[in-house]
Amino acid sequence: MTAKSKLAQKRLIWLQLAEKPGNVSKACQMHKVSRSQFYEYKRAFQLHGIDGLIASPRYRERAPTN
Repeated sequence: MTAKSKLAQKRLIWLQLAEKPGNVSKACQMHKVSRSQFYEYKRAFQLHGIDGLIASPRYRERAPTN
C-alpha cells in the first residue's frame, strides 16, 4: 500500500466517523481539520470514490509559455 493510498484510507475512516449524527465538529477538532476541509473531502469522495481522497497538488500546473 502506498503512502497516498494510506492517506486516502485514513481520510475515508475520518469521513465515516464524522458522518455520525452531530459528530462532524467533534471529528474535525479531533483530527485538527477545518469543517470546510471536511466538506471538500466529502465532495471528492462522492464524485470520485476513494481515488478522490488521494492527495493532489494544491496548485494547477501552468501551460508552458513560448
